[in-house]
Amino acid sequence: MAEAMIFHYRNDDNILTRMNPNAKLVALLSYSAIISSAERYEVFVLAVMPVIVAMMIHLPWHRYLKESSFFIVLAAIMWLSAYFHSSDFISSAASAVAFLAMVLASVLLTDTTMPDELSRSLGSALSHVLGRYAYALSSLMEITLSMIPLIIDSAAGMLEARKARGASFISHPLSSLAELSSSILSDIFDKAEIYIDALYSRGYDTSSGRYCAEYRRYDWLIIASCIVITIAWFIFREV
Repeated sequence: MAEAMIFHYRNDDNILTRMNPNAKLVALLSYSAIISSAERYEVFVLAVMPVIVAMMIHLPWHRYLKESSFFIVLAAIMWLSAYFHSSDFISSAASAVAFLAMVLASVLLTDTTMPDELSRSLGSALSHVLGRYAYALSSLMEITLSMIPLIIDSAAGMLEARKARGASFISHPLSSLAELSSSILSDIFDKAEIYIDALYSRGYDTSSGRYCAEYRRYDWLIIASCIVITIAWFIFREV
């Protein structure tokens, strides 16, 4: 239950849930690197990919759209600021779409992966190079990824609270955004402190060794494909 509340993990039998966490993490990093360096028209094509995957695993759109209001507002602000700066509608929209696509890709990871499973797998993979420090690094990533749902929950709660008080975002957008961001950050810091205290109270050791999740044949295929595609993408950009 704690994992479902903190990390938004859904215990569902789908293609992403069955994948090794390291394979999903490599795919996320590869996708983020590619779409962040893509041309404006390429961004719109690449942005369709996580949408298709989300439809395949039956992602609960209604819940995530409601909870992602903060990211949607932030993307709209990114689009407006880029548009006023460059007066290029397509390029400014592409930057906002790329941001939302990376957020959706991150949601796919957190929705189908338990945080402790990701930490064990990543720590085990890096331990061959970094030794016991690899598990401390993977624990840091686990806590960082856990902040994504916390941000979504905090944003949704703050927006509901402002709506209940009758506050209007349209009448004073800049001041409302500043107040909302400040409230969200304060709430996130409080929740993060509670989360970390709970880990320490259970005797959580960041540098202790952990077992790695099993790798299947298609996991290695996905990892190799993502690495090759990413390298080829940036080589093509330099040509």
